[in-house]
Amino acid sequence: MGKHKELLAALQKLLLKFHPSLAKQLKAGASIGEIDKVAATIKLTFTDGMYDLFTWKNGIKRTGTGVLSQSLLFPDGIPFSLSEAVHIYRLLIKTNNLFRPNFFPLFSGEYETILLIDLDEKSETHKMISLYSPPALDGANLMTIYDSLSSLLQTVIAAYNEEACRIDGDTLEVDIVAYTNIAGSHNPVSKYWRQ
Repeated sequence: MGKHKELLAALQKLLLKFHPSLAKQLKAGASIGEIDKVAATIKLTFTDGMYDLFTWKNGIKRTGTGVLSQSLLFPDGIPFSLSEAVHIYRLLIKTNNLFRPNFFPLFSGEYETILLIDLDEKSETHKMISLYSPPALDGANLMTIYDSLSSLLQTVIAAYNEEACRIDGDTLEVDIVAYTNIAGSHNPVSKYWRQ
């Protein structure tokens, strides 16, 4: 089992323990063939970690009821399905033209935030996760927030284990100071935690 798959399995165990209702809302994973087709259609090369993520779970069932914080796996962490991610990708590229088309969305948050992975192999931020959040970044388009998909998953697992993320009822509660410390230690290269 690869590193991402092990981390995703550990996250699944934590979700089943701490947030079983959310774990049940996660949709079954996509097939490798489906992912290949999507990547070819939008002319991007997906990382192994993205394949692991989308074959693990393919987004979350959206019921239209409840608040967004009930769908968060972690801060800014509502997983997109593959089709939702492609839709958002196309919208961001066409309407905003704010960044190069090598950034692909993986997760969304409560306040128009999106976490995107850099797929440009020549980029200094290749495979890093960046935050797109017009309200939070004071006009900056993107800022690196996780050093990799692995470090994002390690951060989330540590946050649950250290109770920086906990579930109150059906809602994610986050100890911001503790989460920031955990995230900063797992993501020393990302700019967001060094502000």
